[in-house]
Amino acid sequence: MRPSGDWKQYEATDEMYVSMLEDIMSAAQKAGIPKTQETRLTLGVEEMLGNIVDYAYEGHGPIWIRAGLEGDFFRLDFADHGHPFNPLAKDMRHEEGLPVEEMEEGGFGIYFVRKYFDRMEYDYRDFQGKKANVLSLWLKIAESPS
Repeated sequence: MRPSGDWKQYEATDEMYVSMLEDIMSAAQKAGIPKTQETRLTLGVEEMLGNIVDYAYEGHGPIWIRAGLEGDFFRLDFADHGHPFNPLAKDMRHEEGLPVEEMEEGGFGIYFVRKYFDRMEYDYRDFQGKKANVLSLWLKIAESPS
């Protein structure tokens, strides 16, 4: 099954970031995401978009986003032709009790996305005529207990 939305292409740049975020949040509101879930969605979107904009390309390139309702879930798909990167490949949690100055940089954002979303999938596959990172996130429309 795929979400009700269509793929929309953007340029993966800081200048397009706000536009992408606004379009995703608009689709979420149309899908019926409760206000209490919007924070989780916003944090996840900011993390994933930020990673794509900052790290996917040397310079910039296209990013495609598809967002919409899929059953009882709001589904969000990102695709880019940037460097292959599977955010699900390793557990990004930091060792408990480790002093902050000894922690490796990064990983917290992806850890929280994995924690707050009901499901995540990654694939490196053909998309728009080239190999692409395709990341899908599902967030239940009904409020989840915290």
